[in-house]
Amino acid sequence: MTYETLLKIAYKKTNTQNKEEEAAKLLLMELSKQEPHQFFSNFKKEVPQKLETEFLDKLDQYLLLNIPVQHLIGYSYFYGYKINVNNHVLIPRGETEQLVEHVLFYYDKYFVDQKVDVLDLGTGSGCIGLALSLEEENMNVIISDISEDALKVAKDNQQNLGAKVQIVQSDLFNNIKNTFDIIVSNPPYIPDTETVQDIVSKEPKVALYGGLLGVDFYEKIMMSSKSYLNENALIAFEHGFQQKQRIFEIAQEHFPNAHIIQVKDLAGKDRFTFIGIGNVLHLE
Repeated sequence: MTYETLLKIAYKKTNTQNKEEEAAKLLLMELSKQEPHQFFSNFKKEVPQKLETEFLDKLDQYLLLNIPVQHLIGYSYFYGYKINVNNHVLIPRGETEQLVEHVLFYYDKYFVDQKVDVLDLGTGSGCIGLALSLEEENMNVIISDISEDALKVAKDNQQNLGAKVQIVQSDLFNNIKNTFDIIVSNPPYIPDTETVQDIVSKEPKVALYGGLLGVDFYEKIMMSSKSYLNENALIAFEHGFQQKQRIFEIAQEHFPNAHIIQVKDLAGKDRFTFIGIGNVLHLE
């Protein structure tokens, strides 16, 4: 059976189960250990029997058991970096890549060429803090999380990528001793009463749910963060589109003199809030 034929069979199965064709393609491509250009140039070639069997088995786990493809292969891609994931951490999303882009943009605008201290709060797999550290050598990054299991994944990713970050186990700021120029966080923001897709439910609940309105962690972070911010600083959040107004109100309450900017993601949904302390964001 050729790669093309096998993928057509997989697409038919995914459509029957209302699952994503792209997930099936990613699974086959990664299991075949080919770069995209190699994979498509070999489209008419025969699939090794061992690979075909492994692919169909893992495809069934995705389709019937709702196990995310990224868990089945053990990694995902984030900002061009290969990030190990498992059921202890969230699978990195494209929206979070946009958060990294915005933070790098604001760094270039307000801190350019300065050494800055950065805290990635609730890091999970480490993807945000690791990407920032690797993209900007002037960022001295601490990544923290309450979960030991998550930090094991983050440490593996740090070592695999050769990123120079410090790892701290902490329930929000409890074990944080430093002050920072940038605090970035993508905390749990799904409202407790909201039902998620079966496949999302395989990810850790502690990283998904954020209280009745999904804003509990934002309120806790903003309530405690003043002692951990330098004179000129940036707080950068990712959040759900339905939380935009409430997060704006919380930010105004705790930082009445701050510059607050809210930005949509590429899908046009209200996804990011940036709080500028001192001179940061004053030009926006």
